[in-house]
Amino acid sequence: MTDHRLASVELDADSLKAAIRPPRPTLPGVLAWLWRLLRLPLFLVLYWLRLPIMAVCNLVSVPALLAFLAGFFLIPSDAPIRGLVWFVGGVSLIAFALGWLYDSLLLALAPEGVVIGL
Repeated sequence: MTDHRLASVELDADSLKAAIRPPRPTLPGVLAWLWRLLRLPLFLVLYWLRLPIMAVCNLVSVPALLAFLAGFFLIPSDAPIRGLVWFVGGVSLIAFALGWLYDSLLLALAPEGVVIGL
């Protein structure tokens, strides 16, 4: 009777060891750990570069918007240069959208619990 009890204790000890052993790392787990490791340095570099990138976007977007509005109201609709007015308006919109997308990327990369003023 004592042999039977020892065997059940050994089985219980083996199952406890298996339950305590940490699981083997999986590819998604390793990738998630790597993302958490690289996320903050990536955010810091991109946040550091925000000022020059947004300066260029604003330097293109604002004057192009003013030129588009001036051309839209001052150049007649049948003038051959009217296509250039729409091109300048498109450039203004694209520069604005790139600045907005950059800010969206920064907000997505921001560490949890950090509130940044853009």
